[in-house]
Amino acid sequence: MKILKKLFTKGKSPKSDENIMNITNSIGPLIDTAVHDIFKEYRTELLPEPITYIVPAIWGAKKDGELSLVQKKIHERIVPVINKVFDSLLIKDLNSDQEFAIYFLIRGIIIAKITFMIEAFRNRLNERNVEVQHLKDSLIHFKPVGNA
Repeated sequence: MKILKKLFTKGKSPKSDENIMNITNSIGPLIDTAVHDIFKEYRTELLPEPITYIVPAIWGAKKDGELSLVQKKIHERIVPVINKVFDSLLIKDLNSDQEFAIYFLIRGIIIAKITFMIEAFRNRLNERNVEVQHLKDSLIHFKPVGNA
């Protein structure tokens, strides 16, 4: 419990008239809009690919080989958003390790949100396929009763 207190009470306490959600209110919608737009535009390319396909697109690099055309396009669209989120945090005097760590966290959030959207969409498609299959199975075993 002491650890949680240290995490959440460190730093200055906000003034009563200060909006502590100011930065959050700007970066939350920024990330959500970018993720939604990327998914909306590239979902037909993202759905058949493995879930890890999005990671090199967000980072802009692949361990072995080059990025696909779609990954490059996604990266081009996401870099300005990542930079804008970083700038919105208003953090000054960081060393390179700290700066990389914050970029790492931002990219991680974006990757998590996109992968969630992909998996949720896949699950919804699977649910529909199961419903259709169940309906077909029900109709096959349906027996008419009575005379017309």
